[in-house]
Amino acid sequence: MENTQNMNPEILIEKSAHDANVLEAKNTKLRASGKSVVTIVRDDRHADVKNLFPFNYKEFVLYNKDGGFNEDQKQTTSRYRVIYGNEGKVINCAKSSYHIVPTLAVSSLAEAFEGEGLNVEPFIFNDGSKIGLVVKFGNRPSKVGECQYSLIVTVPNDGSGMGYLAVKQLRLICSNGQTRRSTVYKDNNIKIPHTFNYNDAIELMKASIQTYGRLLSELEKRDIALANEPLTDTQVMFNLNKWFYQYELPVSQKTFKDADDRTVKYTLDMFRRQLVENTEAVPSYSRYTELMEAMERELAHNEKLELDLTMYTVFATVTNYLSRRVEKSGSKAPQAIKDERASAKLSYFDDIVAQLA
Repeated sequence: MENTQNMNPEILIEKSAHDANVLEAKNTKLRASGKSVVTIVRDDRHADVKNLFPFNYKEFVLYNKDGGFNEDQKQTTSRYRVIYGNEGKVINCAKSSYHIVPTLAVSSLAEAFEGEGLNVEPFIFNDGSKIGLVVKFGNRPSKVGECQYSLIVTVPNDGSGMGYLAVKQLRLICSNGQTRRSTVYKDNNIKIPHTFNYNDAIELMKASIQTYGRLLSELEKRDIALANEPLTDTQVMFNLNKWFYQYELPVSQKTFKDADDRTVKYTLDMFRRQLVENTEAVPSYSRYTELMEAMERELAHNEKLELDLTMYTVFATVTNYLSRRVEKSGSKAPQAIKDERASAKLSYFDDIVAQLA
């Protein structure tokens, strides 16, 4: 369809991922004739799929200014194009080799999960710079208390990386949430590339739905490993203080000026000593107070569940603290994105589990 309102008419083309060579040949011919190209990202293999998202991505080719900056001078097409997301907002300026994963493709994955009787909710972040699905797997009992699990599929279309899987675990007794992207099972660590064969990864995810239980088992094994590592009161406090120092103290608060105006590193030992000698003067004191409140809540849960002090007590305290921080956050990001940001701070425990293995 031509748009005669512009100096260089815009041609509307529907992108078919499995007819990429034909499409590129058409685009090249149109660009050579001086016409700009608008592309609606669509894969007709998903033509019968209901779109769970309120938009389709659109793309506009960008032109060089090698012919001058006057509008009536012919320009050559560049390797870049503008990507528009939800409500026509710009989300990316991508090279020709970068291919958007369409909303219909992600919706087709949702249909596969729903076909297994699972509840699926879509989410949109930053006008479509990221889209995804939250798949609810329900509750499972465990040694540390009943937990609720959800699978999260995130697809960045803003150039920040490939699509990926994560699992969210919610411990019901205290509403502690955590989201984990790492997995030891390579067949579950499926990435969605931004190439014309992105659909292969989508299809692989559909075929692997039954294997996602392995992700849940991995989390449960991690919990058991932490719960089987007994700690004393002193060891619990040491690990909590070390975690807080590493992940909650800003870098700007880990140095200070001495009497001679020299920059001195504020070490973990200094932090621990100050906690004893002058607690209210420690950096980020209000956050530290929240961490201690989370510990008191976890100790109460331990008593109710008849659990001893273990490394899991430390882990649960941190997830309790992070969950409360997420609740208080003023961020407008979808819950799945906020959970993942917070859970990045749980890498402290990955090293511990590796040592216990």
